[in-house]
Amino acid sequence: MKILSALFVSAFTIIAITTSLPSIAQTPTPITASTNQLIKDTLNQIGLSTPVHTITPTGIDALLHVTLTTGESLLITSDARYVINATVEPNPSTINPIPANIMSDKPTGTQADEEYRIALLANMDALPLVDSDTVFFHTSIKGLLWAVAQNGTPFLVSSDARHIIGGDVSVIDHGRLIGLDTAFETAKNRHTLTTLDPDNLIIYPANNERAVVYVATDINCPYCKILHKNIPNLNAKGITVKVIGYPVYDESPEPMRQIWCERDNAKRAKLLDLAMKGIKTSNQCSNNDNHLLPNITKARPLDIIATPAVYGNDGRLFEGSVANDELVKFLISK
Repeated sequence: MKILSALFVSAFTIIAITTSLPSIAQTPTPITASTNQLIKDTLNQIGLSTPVHTITPTGIDALLHVTLTTGESLLITSDARYVINATVEPNPSTINPIPANIMSDKPTGTQADEEYRIALLANMDALPLVDSDTVFFHTSIKGLLWAVAQNGTPFLVSSDARHIIGGDVSVIDHGRLIGLDTAFETAKNRHTLTTLDPDNLIIYPANNERAVVYVATDINCPYCKILHKNIPNLNAKGITVKVIGYPVYDESPEPMRQIWCERDNAKRAKLLDLAMKGIKTSNQCSNNDNHLLPNITKARPLDIIATPAVYGNDGRLFEGSVANDELVKFLISK
């Protein structure tokens, strides 16, 4: 499975261009002179000084392949609103045609329905890290879906499953490279949070709830401990905290599994409180059950790379300090 890495460092850097060219059969769709000029002007505005050599179709609706005079390349939509720092690769799997009636586009961040998901998975037999739990989300680009592999690698796939792209969609707005498509990310996250099993969360309820926050946590994560210590303060300010057990440290999976074997939420919360203070808790598991796994699997589309990962109920990712009231301000509008 060849998946290219996105090289966008930040919204404030000029695009770092990949050097490989797409090895796909191009669809001879004509590109108008106005589209050609729009793309050239937009790339120049966002800081790409290298001249454009060619602009060609990719076989994916509205997505074009730009080759620079240096041989480097990128992908951009025909309206120049979205750019991907990657190239299109042919799906090496056996292709089973997907009926057109189940490939209809939906709003960005919406999960593909089950019939469509199964049809897409039927075209992934050569991609071993794409498993039966993989879900797909419609992006802001027509004909392109987003998914994340079993090992946490996100990728893009064409609506007919014939093409794979290893990169992220970034937004261009008024001649500026903004960064990741936050409208997509927020909608995707919001949907993903609704799929989590509440019986496998640890919930710290607020008496007079004004907001809900989801926290993916690890008992050995220093910043997780800082945030956890602040939970009573969050509850007092009307914020219900829903904890996703998400061990990332090598020593965390087993003790966290033991905590999650306790099926009473209040008792489980007390065990987590102790573990966050470094106090070893007694074993709660009488078998090999792992109540962490269901929500870890369901949370895969959140694309968590570190803990604590903090999300508002609306799907927004919190990226501020957990040591002060920044989170409260993020969650509760004045």
